[in-house]
Amino acid sequence: MKRSTSAIALCFVFSGCYAPKKEKAVWTPKPHVEWSQIGASAASEVRNGYRVTTGSRTKGLFPANMGVTRVSLEPLEENVDSIEPYLYADPRNEFLQWNTAFDDQMAVSEVFPIAQRDLGGRDADPQQILAAFRGLHARLGLLYAVNELSESETEMFGALYDTQTAQTVGVIHAQAVSVEPPKDAEEKKDKNPPDLWKTDSRALVRSKFAKLVHGCIRDLISSDEPAVVEAPTGWTPAGPIRPVEWPPRHLRTAP
Repeated sequence: MKRSTSAIALCFVFSGCYAPKKEKAVWTPKPHVEWSQIGASAASEVRNGYRVTTGSRTKGLFPANMGVTRVSLEPLEENVDSIEPYLYADPRNEFLQWNTAFDDQMAVSEVFPIAQRDLGGRDADPQQILAAFRGLHARLGLLYAVNELSESETEMFGALYDTQTAQTVGVIHAQAVSVEPPKDAEEKKDKNPPDLWKTDSRALVRSKFAKLVHGCIRDLISSDEPAVVEAPTGWTPAGPIRPVEWPPRHLRTAP
C-alpha cells in the first residue's frame, strides 16, 4: 500500500501528472469603429461628455419615441475575411438597459432597440438605420458603438438623431478604465471574486454612457418648444352657435 502511494506521488512530480495552471486568455484587439460609421464624422472632439448640436431651440421634438441600436464591425459569419458594419443587439442586456434608462423622463414615451433583421436585408448604413427608425415611428434615434482600446480600457460613443430631418441633435462619448483590486486582496480573490459590474471597464463605460445620454436628452427636453397645433379646416364654426340649454327642452315639464 505504501509502495503504490509513493509511486503515485512520483508520477505527479516527475512525469507531469498534475493539473496545469489555467493560463490567462490573451487580449486581442477587435476592429475599431469610427465616428463616421455612425454618421457623425465631425464629432470626434467630444471626450467623456456630451454636446447638443441643434444650434437653436427645437420645436415639437418631444414627446417622442426613441429607437436605439449599436453598430459593430464583427463579422456576421465565421471565417469571413471581409468585415462590414452590422447592428449588434443582445436582448439579454440591450433591451433592458435602454428600455428602462428614461423611466423618469415623461417626454420619452418609449425606447426600443433594433437589430440587423430590422433593416430588411439592407446594409447597416446610417441612412438605412434612420429609415428603419422612421418605419418604426421613432422620432429620436441613437446610433452608438463600443471600442475596446486595451485589455483594461473601453470607450462608447454615439450620435442622437432627429429621424425626420436625419440631422444629429447630440453627440456623446464615454471612456472607462478597469478598477484594479488592491494588492492585499489578491489572496481573497478566489474566495470572494470581485463584482465585474463595478470593476470591469466594459461595464463601467456602459453605465457612464447611459448617464450621459440621459443628460443630453434632458437638455433637449428642457429647450424644446411645444409645436403649434392648428385646428383642421372645418372645425371652426362659420356662424354663431346657439348657447347650450340645460335641461334640454324635451326634458322640461309644462308649468
